[in-house]
Amino acid sequence: MRPLTGIVCSVALCAVIDAAAAQDTRPPAEQSGLSELVKIDSFQTTRRADNYGIASFVLSNGTDKKIDSVELTCWMDDDRERATKVLVWANQPVPARASYQFKNVNIGVVGPNSRSQCEVTRVD
Repeated sequence: MRPLTGIVCSVALCAVIDAAAAQDTRPPAEQSGLSELVKIDSFQTTRRADNYGIASFVLSNGTDKKIDSVELTCWMDDDRERATKVLVWANQPVPARASYQFKNVNIGVVGPNSRSQCEVTRVD
């Protein structure tokens, strides 16, 4: 009887773990649509003498709401596992269905010959 109880408990535990792993705090529309609605265009970076990357880009707000800030996830040379999160505030809210030029955004340490990339991962 004990081996059967152990098997049942193991199966139940696996089911609970799978259900917890599948949960995400963002609504489904936000997960899939954010990258389509809020885009980074004209992304350019320079490297300062202290090896920090400074980015300039245009944020295109395709939503029906104003944007006060965006969270960017930035990485170098296709290495997303070492990505950094950057919170960027606009000087003024980005109106719905409009674009805004961001300049001098510190995206973290970059390598001397690296290629930096960023994507919008959250908007407020």
